[in-house]
Amino acid sequence: MARFDGKVVVVTGAGHGIGRASALRFASEGASVAIVDLRGDLANAVADECVAAGGRARAYEADVSDLDQVTTVVGQVVDDFGGVDVLHSNAGRLRAGTVLETDLEEWNRTLSVNVTSMYLVVRTIVPIMQEKGKGAIVTTGSISGIFGEPALSAYTASKAAVVNLTRSIAIDYAKAGIRVNCVCPGWVDTGFNDPQFAHDSLSEADIGELIERTVPMGRQGLPEEMAAAVAFLASDDASYITGQILLVDGGLLSHV
Repeated sequence: MARFDGKVVVVTGAGHGIGRASALRFASEGASVAIVDLRGDLANAVADECVAAGGRARAYEADVSDLDQVTTVVGQVVDDFGGVDVLHSNAGRLRAGTVLETDLEEWNRTLSVNVTSMYLVVRTIVPIMQEKGKGAIVTTGSISGIFGEPALSAYTASKAAVVNLTRSIAIDYAKAGIRVNCVCPGWVDTGFNDPQFAHDSLSEADIGELIERTVPMGRQGLPEEMAAAVAFLASDDASYITGQILLVDGGLLSHV
């Protein structure tokens, strides 16, 4: 498929996990991909992977929870590629803890990375899309933003915010031709959930039992499966879909 030929795609948190898989998927479908990550070495490695696979990509190091850095990096992307057609707002962090275990610094950092970064990047890119009269934004939420989970107070709060901020942006800019949707992964085998497993002192056997008990499909998802959902929502195949929350969780929330 070449659904993104001639398109410029920005992926934040693209240095690993779902973001990396998303960047590779967009590149494989013809996009020019801006790989944005807090760690420049990871961003460079993913950009190299995209190019080695025949795609076009450039790496950008930035903390997307910082307005000045967001403004700078989006300006660089526009200079390098000529615009932005698609945004995958994916930057995120997970640290386990109840409200009593989560200090104010950790609370603020989690909301800054998971929510404020989305606000800043969308706020910077939407005017570019408005000038074109079209665009697609896909955010990365979580099933943790749909239902409560123990000892994930900051994370669940932040992902619930992502879900409803996605809906709000979709309503505000639908008439401008900008579609905005959210992918909510369940368990994904990337290491992202390791802090939660460590907090709960889960062994590999415990994790396997947890997945088997809670996920009807009996396994964790793959980053590439999340990327496929992101690419669908960003593509013209989803041209009449906006403001939607797509669960990609192996049936977990149908089972709970």
